[in-house]
Amino acid sequence: MTVITSLDSTGEHQSLWWPEPEQAPPSGPPTAARPRTEAPAEAEAGSRSGSGLAVYAQSLLVCAAVVTANLVYLRYYGQRSFLVGTSAAAAGGVALTALTVPRRWPALVKLLLSAVGFTLVGVFAVYRQTLRHGVPTGHSFSALGSGLRSGWAEMLSANLPADAVGDLVVGPALIAWLAAAVSTALLMRTRTPLPPLIGPVAAFGAGLLFTAGRPVADSGLAAALVAELALLAVLRAGTTGARRVPRGGDDASGSASSAGSANPGDSGVSPGPGSLRAAAGRLAFGLPVVVVAAAVAVAGAHLTPVASGKNRYDLRDHVPVRLDVGDSLSPLVLLKPQLTGPDRDLFTVRVSGDPAGLDRVRTAALDDYDGALWTSSDRFLLAGHELPPDTAITDPRRIGLSVTVDGLTGSYLPEAGVPVQVTAPRFGYSTGSATLATDAPSIAGLHYDLTADVAPTAGLDGAIPSEAGGAAADTTLPPGLPPAIRAEGALLAGSVAQPYAKLLAIQDYLRKLPYNLDTRPGHSYDALSRLFSADSADRAGYAEQFAAAFAVLARSQGFPARVAVGYLLNPAHKHGDTYTVTAHDAHAWPEVDLAGYGWVAFEPTDPQHHTAVPPQPQKQKTTTTGTDSTPTPKQAQPAVDPNLKTIVAVGVSALDWALFVLVGIGAVFLLTPITIAMEKLRRRRVRRTGSRAARVIGAWQDAVDRLAEHGLPMSAAATAQEVAERAAELFGERAAPVAALAPLMMSAAYNPMEPDDATVAEAWALSARLRRELRSSRGLLRAFGAWFDPRPLVARSADTRRRRRALAVLTKG
Repeated sequence: MTVITSLDSTGEHQSLWWPEPEQAPPSGPPTAARPRTEAPAEAEAGSRSGSGLAVYAQSLLVCAAVVTANLVYLRYYGQRSFLVGTSAAAAGGVALTALTVPRRWPALVKLLLSAVGFTLVGVFAVYRQTLRHGVPTGHSFSALGSGLRSGWAEMLSANLPADAVGDLVVGPALIAWLAAAVSTALLMRTRTPLPPLIGPVAAFGAGLLFTAGRPVADSGLAAALVAELALLAVLRAGTTGARRVPRGGDDASGSASSAGSANPGDSGVSPGPGSLRAAAGRLAFGLPVVVVAAAVAVAGAHLTPVASGKNRYDLRDHVPVRLDVGDSLSPLVLLKPQLTGPDRDLFTVRVSGDPAGLDRVRTAALDDYDGALWTSSDRFLLAGHELPPDTAITDPRRIGLSVTVDGLTGSYLPEAGVPVQVTAPRFGYSTGSATLATDAPSIAGLHYDLTADVAPTAGLDGAIPSEAGGAAADTTLPPGLPPAIRAEGALLAGSVAQPYAKLLAIQDYLRKLPYNLDTRPGHSYDALSRLFSADSADRAGYAEQFAAAFAVLARSQGFPARVAVGYLLNPAHKHGDTYTVTAHDAHAWPEVDLAGYGWVAFEPTDPQHHTAVPPQPQKQKTTTTGTDSTPTPKQAQPAVDPNLKTIVAVGVSALDWALFVLVGIGAVFLLTPITIAMEKLRRRRVRRTGSRAARVIGAWQDAVDRLAEHGLPMSAAATAQEVAERAAELFGERAAPVAALAPLMMSAAYNPMEPDDATVAEAWALSARLRRELRSSRGLLRAFGAWFDPRPLVARSADTRRRRRALAVLTKG
């Protein structure tokens, strides 16, 4: 709404209400016919970040870029729900920073407001499960504080993919908040295109550190992030770098008859058509650059070796074990007390899927031997419901277990094969041994479903020892190996050529030794030496000695071996597809890591002494008619337990992108009113700065904005007096401050003498009085809505178009 206009010496149609900073006023003494060209302080702030609409668009791009950077966590979490917390943090960081940066508040106050804002996001978006009927409780705030202290370490110690619980999401949410806040502050306080890009890039880099083991291999993410960052840079280059045209030439044709409504922060400078065309040219050239940059990012992700993500630095390698399972005794030591003590029910196992050949469940895997005890070097990390599969197993088959614990004690949980999905509420998982454990004081009553991959049995006779991962560590033995054991191992292994045949030779030798539960417990070098003694009375033992001896003999011949402890599944205790496991089913056996098969179990203990004797083939039955009948085989069970959730690869589907679009639209709706209110606060603050004349003009501009908010239409040709008259017609006596303020503005604009401080105070008092009068007449709700009314902000672009059309008519006519 232009109310003071003139034609400068170049013929440009100018308006007092559109000031541009950093331009010197025209040389020569001011005249009464020429309006002042002193740029108020608002001009400098406006030039740093461009117009309000440009800042709004750039703020949305910052928010979108931070949200996109957080998509790097898609493979870290097993669910998409983490996006609620991280997206809310990104939007909140942008909105609150945009509101506080223009204010002249102490830095400490702004930091406190930012802390309060993140606290609200953390409670309502990250720890929303702690809310009671939508209201935060004391537990909500204590959980947030605990997550901020220890969530970082838990992120680095959790097995992946992790559950999107508060303690594991609060860290990325805080990173998103800081990234959005820093970029928004740089966006509003700098003019160069690149600084606002720091936040999203830093958030993306932090995400790579946390997800080094499971990066998102999706070219769409790289393309989207690069495109958003490039578009933000191009938009800033096109809006903050436009050439400014000085206002107020020597033409004296401007007069008070052209005076009327003001728009924020005007002084004597305005962007000319050339500068606007240059800005449009930058944007037109920049959009193809954005497309090319996105294409290069996608190509780089596929072609550049460094982008493959292999051998990246992983912070998780430097974090200590988080889950203390309290396994003070070797589970192998507890084997004999269970076999010789009273029998009791420990747990039940319901088997589904393809359980052919499944005759045992494992609870612990012991891979560290010091010559006296087999112990576990497992590193148990807090795990989510989905676990990483073992890629070393070729063509695994899928089984399902449903376990209900009754009398089982200790920290280890029964499992089989390589678990890939577990529904236990809180447990740790060791990726090296594929075993489960918990730090709960008691597991009685625990129920969980488990899905596991089991290696095939076909082709085992040609299998060779694995050389992947830590296989070399599983072949070492402590010093002091008795010569008799070493010699027996060499003799047994030397009798055959194939690696698997060597292992079978060791197994068959130990099976022939007498089984005796009265043998002294222990599996040290001395205890194992008795199995190879010349005295036949000493060559006896039970599962503890036989399993330990097999592992030692296998390691002495270079095989990666360990000792497993668990329970046999006794067919005599099977009811339907459910086994009841008792204490007398306790067992130990060796396992060898074979390439393509993983850890394969061997049985060096004489099967005749097992409580779980394999069922004999069912003989043909003769019917009463005398004919043979073969039992009808049961229908094959499905490969996957239907009661368990199907595991799917974590990727970015069309539904995911639709969710991201909805999140972006929601951020737009959230940020739009906040940005409008922020821009109005900035204008009002800047209008109170500068020279006394500029402050009086700023008071008039503020009053005109209030009139626009309350529906006063204005034409570009309206004078200040006409504005006052139309306000009086529409609002009556409530518009009296406008009539009193109009002559003060005219004097400040055309009088070469500066107004005094009393005049400045009077002008702003009249503006404040107008605001109160309009507010009281429109009601509290509509007065509150006026803060978010965009009409004062868009009036500049509409008035500019009207002035250009008028100028075109004048120049052509």
